[in-house]
Amino acid sequence: MVRTPRYDREREREKSKLSVKGTDSKGAPFQEETETIDISETGISFYLTTPIWVDSHLKIDITSSSLFGPTHSAQAKVVRVKVDPDKRQFVAVRFD
Repeated sequence: MVRTPRYDREREREKSKLSVKGTDSKGAPFQEETETIDISETGISFYLTTPIWVDSHLKIDITSSSLFGPTHSAQAKVVRVKVDPDKRQFVAVRFD
């Protein structure tokens, strides 16, 4: 039996500063500052107030990460969006 790797096993809780740029759910460009919830070599999760769609493409600048160092930029694809009871949008992305 061949096992498929589970990338979420490697995720680490981390609060790095993020600058997220992309296009919102209405097609307008946005930029928002936030923090990571968790991070791995393949992706990250964070909260956004700007509404976005699954499959959106984002440019993410990460600062002060123990995994990526003082500064790191990446392109990423949104793979999950979930709105919590406080109307915060949980976003999970996979790096391109």
